Amino acid sequence: MNKRYFCINCGNEVKSLYREYSTTVLKLTECDNCKNIADKYVEYDTVIVVIDLLLLRIMAYRHILLNSEFKNYWKLPIGLIVLETYMTWILTKEFPLERHKEISNITSFDEADIYLDDIKFYEMSLNTTLGFLSYLGVNYSLSIIYSYLRKRGIINFTTICKSVCLSSSATFLILPSLIWDTYINEFHILFVSLYTTLSQLLAHRAVSNSEKIWSLIVIFSSHIVKMYIMNTTHTKLIS
Repeated sequence: MNKRYFCINCGNEVKSLYREYSTTVLKLTECDNCKNIADKYVEYDTVIVVIDLLLLRIMAYRHILLNSEFKNYWKLPIGLIVLETYMTWILTKEFPLERHKEISNITSFDEADIYLDDIKFYEMSLNTTLGFLSYLGVNYSLSIIYSYLRKRGIINFTTICKSVCLSSSATFLILPSLIWDTYINEFHILFVSLYTTLSQLLAHRAVSNSEKIWSLIVIFSSHIVKMYIMNTTHTKLIS
């Protein structure tokens, strides 16, 4: 199957991103729809692309998700699930945050408590995994519905997976709180959550080329189902 390429400005499909006249001379393709360079990032350094991703520029998302190989994207969910599980585990500890210093001075622990904490962490890992899969499933299902209603080409499941993995990687911004603070700051969690949601909205628009309102419906519906699944599973695990 031939690789498909898209204009990062308007999302229109193009035949190629550039023409190679020699090993050192390239001519970037112009989009027939918007008359702009189809993908300017072809000549850019990777660092520039990453910076534009952090600045939430949809052109950078289209370049990565539609015009790049983006291999090994499946490794991102593993780190994301572990990080989100650990964050949830820290936030649901039974002792208050003010006792962190007191607890850290204790040199001996009840062995049974350690085992219970391990079991709790594994249960939370399962819960987080189910939440991620439900989010991915709803996202893909609604994207398929949109493609059918608009009579567009069906979005590849792999493309949706890539968009979800890339946009959710903003969760790694919570790491500074885990490394340098004794607890996770609520303001930091709110900031990372909002930033991640914006990233997910842009990533979905990049791969589906849909209206903003539809991307809002897809992302928030996915989050609602994810939270419902996680809360339901959590209730069954502790019962």
